[in-house]
Amino acid sequence: MPPVQLENHQLVPPGGGGGGSGGTASAPAPPPPGTAVAAAAAAVASPGYRLSTLIEFLLHRAYSELMVLTDLLPRKSDVERKIEIVQFASRTRQLFVRLLALVKWANNAGKVEKCAMISSFLDQQAILFVDTADRLASLARDALVHARLPSFAIPYAIDVLTTGSYPRLPTCIRDKIIPPDPITKIEKQATLHQLNQILRHRLVTTDLPPQLANLTVANGRVKFRVEGEFEATLTVMGDDPDVPWRLLKLEILVEDKETGDGRALVHSMQVNFIHQLVQSRLFADEKPLQDMYSCLHSFCLSLQLEVLHSQTLMLIRERWGDLVQVERYHPGKCLSLSVWNQQVLGRKTGTASVHKVTIKIDENDVSKPLQIFHDPPLPASDSKLVERAMKIDHLSIEKLLIDSVHARAHQKLQELKAILRGFNANENSSIETALPALVVPILEPCCSSECLHIFVDLHSGMFQLMLYGLDQATLDDMEKSVNDDMKRIVPWVQQLKFWLGQQRCKQSIKHLPTISTETLQLSNYSTHPIGKLSKNKLFIKLTRLPQCYIVVEMLEVPSKPTQLSYKYYFMSVSAAEREDSPAVALLLQQFKDNIQELILRTKTGKQPRNSTKRKLSDDSCPVEPKKTKRSGEMCAFNKILAHFVAVCDTNMPFIGLRMELSNLEIPHQGVQMEGDGFSHAIRLLKIPPCKGVNEETQKALDRSLLDCTFRLQGRNNRTWVAELVFANCPLNGTSSREQGPSRHVYLTYENLLSEPVGGRKVVEMFLNDWNSIARLYECVLEFAYSLPDIPAHLNLFSEVRVYNYRKLILCYGTTKGSSISIQWNSIHQKFHISLGTVGPNSGCSNCHNTILHQLQEMFNKTPNVVQLLQVLFDTQAPLNAINKLPTVPMLGLTQRTNTAYQCFSILPQSSTHIRLAFRNMYCIDIYCRSRGVVAIRDGAYSLFDNSKLVEGFYPAPGLKTFLNMFVDSNQDARRRSVNEDDNPPSPIGGDMMDSLISQLQPPPQQQPFPKQPGSSGAYPLTSPPTSYHSTVSQSPSMMHTQSPGTLDPSSPYTMVSPSGRAGNWPGSPQLSGPSPATRLPGMSPANPSLHSPVSDASHSPRAGTSSQTMPTNMPPPRKLPQRSWAASIPTILTHSALNILLLPSPTPGLVPGLAGSYLCSPLERFLGSVIMRRHLQRIIQQETLQLINSNEPGVIMFKTDALKCRVALSPKTNQTLQLKVTPENAGQWKPDELQVLEKFFETRVAGPPFKANTLIAFTKLLGAPTHILRDCVHIMKLELFPDQATQLKWNVQFCLTIPPSAPPIAPPGTPAVVLKSKMLFFLQLTQKTSVPPQEPVSIIVPIIYDMASGTTQQADIPRQQNSSVAAPMMVSNILKRFAEMNPPRQGECTIFAAVRDLMANLTLPPGGRP
Repeated sequence: MPPVQLENHQLVPPGGGGGGSGGTASAPAPPPPGTAVAAAAAAVASPGYRLSTLIEFLLHRAYSELMVLTDLLPRKSDVERKIEIVQFASRTRQLFVRLLALVKWANNAGKVEKCAMISSFLDQQAILFVDTADRLASLARDALVHARLPSFAIPYAIDVLTTGSYPRLPTCIRDKIIPPDPITKIEKQATLHQLNQILRHRLVTTDLPPQLANLTVANGRVKFRVEGEFEATLTVMGDDPDVPWRLLKLEILVEDKETGDGRALVHSMQVNFIHQLVQSRLFADEKPLQDMYSCLHSFCLSLQLEVLHSQTLMLIRERWGDLVQVERYHPGKCLSLSVWNQQVLGRKTGTASVHKVTIKIDENDVSKPLQIFHDPPLPASDSKLVERAMKIDHLSIEKLLIDSVHARAHQKLQELKAILRGFNANENSSIETALPALVVPILEPCCSSECLHIFVDLHSGMFQLMLYGLDQATLDDMEKSVNDDMKRIVPWVQQLKFWLGQQRCKQSIKHLPTISTETLQLSNYSTHPIGKLSKNKLFIKLTRLPQCYIVVEMLEVPSKPTQLSYKYYFMSVSAAEREDSPAVALLLQQFKDNIQELILRTKTGKQPRNSTKRKLSDDSCPVEPKKTKRSGEMCAFNKILAHFVAVCDTNMPFIGLRMELSNLEIPHQGVQMEGDGFSHAIRLLKIPPCKGVNEETQKALDRSLLDCTFRLQGRNNRTWVAELVFANCPLNGTSSREQGPSRHVYLTYENLLSEPVGGRKVVEMFLNDWNSIARLYECVLEFAYSLPDIPAHLNLFSEVRVYNYRKLILCYGTTKGSSISIQWNSIHQKFHISLGTVGPNSGCSNCHNTILHQLQEMFNKTPNVVQLLQVLFDTQAPLNAINKLPTVPMLGLTQRTNTAYQCFSILPQSSTHIRLAFRNMYCIDIYCRSRGVVAIRDGAYSLFDNSKLVEGFYPAPGLKTFLNMFVDSNQDARRRSVNEDDNPPSPIGGDMMDSLISQLQPPPQQQPFPKQPGSSGAYPLTSPPTSYHSTVSQSPSMMHTQSPGTLDPSSPYTMVSPSGRAGNWPGSPQLSGPSPATRLPGMSPANPSLHSPVSDASHSPRAGTSSQTMPTNMPPPRKLPQRSWAASIPTILTHSALNILLLPSPTPGLVPGLAGSYLCSPLERFLGSVIMRRHLQRIIQQETLQLINSNEPGVIMFKTDALKCRVALSPKTNQTLQLKVTPENAGQWKPDELQVLEKFFETRVAGPPFKANTLIAFTKLLGAPTHILRDCVHIMKLELFPDQATQLKWNVQFCLTIPPSAPPIAPPGTPAVVLKSKMLFFLQLTQKTSVPPQEPVSIIVPIIYDMASGTTQQADIPRQQNSSVAAPMMVSNILKRFAEMNPPRQGECTIFAAVRDLMANLTLPPGGRP
């Protein structure tokens, strides 16, 4: 058994697995020492078996035996079956037991194998040592006994030592190795010159064949060259005349350039044999050179014939196929081929004409080259073609066949030309010999691309026709017909003449907007005159005029077979009812005859007559019967047809437009010629009046219109341009184009491809544009009448930039940087207003974009430009201030940290009424008034009843008091008393109404302007009409409210009270108005177009500076009694005060170092403080704090275990929420600690950005024990006054909410103070010393304080994977070391001491960031 190979490639030696089938394995006897090496080598060299293979064999054996048992056991008895099964189990068990033993033994087989190999190696080395010793002993005893040294070469040694040379070398070495010296070059030249003379003498005295006349003598050799056969080089070995010629070199020149692939045709062994044969002839014959030529010439001719035969076979196999056949081939004699076999081509049956070409060797004169014979003989029509077909010196069978069939094709074309000449004696066809072709002009004059080319296929001898543009099916029919009978070419040429005439017409109008067809489906074709025309006609459809056709009829010219005459007709059809139904032909009229004269007169500059119906009775080009044009394509251009199409395409749109104008009863002058007859135009005499425009405006517009002209322009003539010329423009803009006495207005209309040019739609679009001009002209005219009386402030505020009758553009503002564009939209039938910026502000947004929709609605209700400018003047400054408010949503403002709340939402209610919603809780109504003031009220109160609130909003307590701080005493000279403000007004309170009217009445010198005569409704500028701001949609509650009169609540000017006097308070409780809950569409806070801030840097919500303070002329604030409805009464503020109110600025009354980094406006600070006070009330109810009832309005009082707290708005500014702390035990607190706690609350807790969770965290701190709270206050002091701790390396910030960079213990924004048995809070440490270009390093430290043990440690919170762990490890080590060095005492808190030690000792590694 060979060794078995395990899975790790170990071999199991045979016999290792056990003995026989039933006995126990016996230990083998150790081999004798002499056989160890051989046994080891045999064991290594013998192949082994893989263990997996062995297991597979055993499984297969067991499976096969089991399958045999399944087949045999059913036929045996029960006892026999059991015996067989037991025997099978026993055999299988023994096999697998042996396998198991083999596997167990194989685990240690490697060690045994290594030992055996070591032992065999040592035995082999021992054998080698013994053998070496034996050989040395034998050498010493036998070979070295008689060995002797030679005598010393003393003379040679002396020569070498003394002279350094070896002169005693034997001379036989030199004679046998060193060659003799060669002869010199001069001796060579003399010998070769003498040999050349000998060769020339031999050639002169020898009988030389004439074919060997091409010889060369040089270098002692003579070279005979026979072109195309061979080249032989000979010489002689002496000057004796009897010395025979010696053949030095033989080269066969027969080449097969087509099939030889550049290889030699004769093998080198064959060349050697021929060399020997020729040399033997040169030795034996009397005429050696003659015999040499005969031998080589006969061989070369046979070789050429063999080459031609091989070329023929390749030609048949690769290109020609059955078109060429080998009739017979006798090697060394002849080769006969047949071409143009009609029977093979299948064209004819029975007797077929066969053309043969025979190549053979002349038997009479062997010295001649190969001879060519043609059957039947070639015609003598062209001697050059015949001469080429009789030579085979090129040794190309294909070239020979082509020359042969070329001559025969020339003969066939001559026969076809004779047939054409018999039909037309003046025919002008020509035969091209380069490629056998007959060029037949179809229609004179004819260019090369229009000629019919008839070729003869050189392979088959059949005619092949080619005509550019003709379909292949027609060409195939013509070829079959002409090949069957050549006389059939005549009717085909006649048919092609009409086809070519159609193609010329199509090519002539290819660049024009037309569609050409040979047939047209007409329902009345048989009864209409169109059916009586000849069958050769062409229908040309004008694509811009779908119902117009030009019909071209083609007729033969008598006695001129190659010419045509044309007749042109104009046809109109009716539109088909369905797409698949045929049209009905209506008008068919032939064009007049004077078109040739018309074209000539047009070229000379004469004005043609206004006629479009003409006829041309002959071809468009003069005929040259004896000369065919071969260059240029001008002869194929039908200029008459192109002129007809161009005339119809140009004139018909104007005719269609003229008919539409006539149908609409619009007077016009008809189609007129312009520009020396090169363009057309239609002038309108009067334009119909527009609906909705008063008669006076219409008359003024008609008087100013000087001209109205329609023209066509554009590459495709589908663009109409209406030119309007106006005079006496009512407005002059600043543009340089608007300074002349007349204005040109161009209206452009594009015709769709699916519509006819000049249809009704063009006229309708023009009338719509005219209506837009009239509508705008009415407003402009009224504005122009009002310009002399316009107030000075509006004159400086605005200017007319552009008025082009379609659009009015006004620039307004102090720098004229804003623009407003007004134009009439004919689709929506209303004015469209667009806003923009110009000049230096062109990159910014217009502040009035917020109320664009309201401005447009107001102007459409009352189209008064002066009123619009007044609104723009009154609202520009307020809107600039409003747009500075922040509108970006913010996270973390409430306890729901993931919910974003918009800070301010700008909700325009009308053009002068803007509503501000603060965090979807408080609402402020701002009414823009004239003379630079605004009215502000609390929008949470209903406009109908001040005792009711608008759903979703809450009143802002103290708003009236806060707004009164910004009231200008000079503006409000007659301010009402505090009691009048805080008591509910009477519906008919005459004193209040008088005071309000007196505030808004104009000065005595500004009297209302009377309406100008003829001003068409101009209003006094200082008192705009009642409908000035009536654009707010009325709510259903407003519709059903009984009111004393028709009131516009949003109007700031005209109000009628129940007593009949004009009022100025739209928000007054006694007046009904739209509910704030009833909002206009698109007035949601999420609509960016309504409250997008101005993009200018000066309009940024955070662009405030510390230099902006409250007006100096404002009176000191007066303490007002708190009434719930006091803020519903509007407060009058100037624009400057409103700008201060809404402009982001530093918090007043705070040191800049204590103020936060969040810059906001005074209004935002007030409303934020009110919201924080509201949050504090709810937090007190939820936390373990005791609320104390207070009689002071707006004051919240509560107490903890150790402190009594009072929270109220700052009485000086009402912009901050202040905390007043009173300890229960005064001995435990220092005054400066209480002040720090109060300042921290005002600046860090209740200040911007006004987050509710900061209050929750702070109230938890207030509920902490006194010693813990005092340590926290000390940390707050380090934050508020960082300059006082100069010895510390870090600044500290007490985090009341979890920052985003904190360890992920809770979502960012969650309260960061937890107070139970242990206290958890967060600090942010910022490194003081940092490199200026880099930001200072900041780390978040979560600190946990154990109240029981008094230890302060860093909270063990898992960090994020990508965050560094170096800084937290250092912080934890410092705090642990502090706890070890300073063990806590009973009743003391270690928070501040530990934090101070951390700030003093924490040092991060250089370049390391957390």
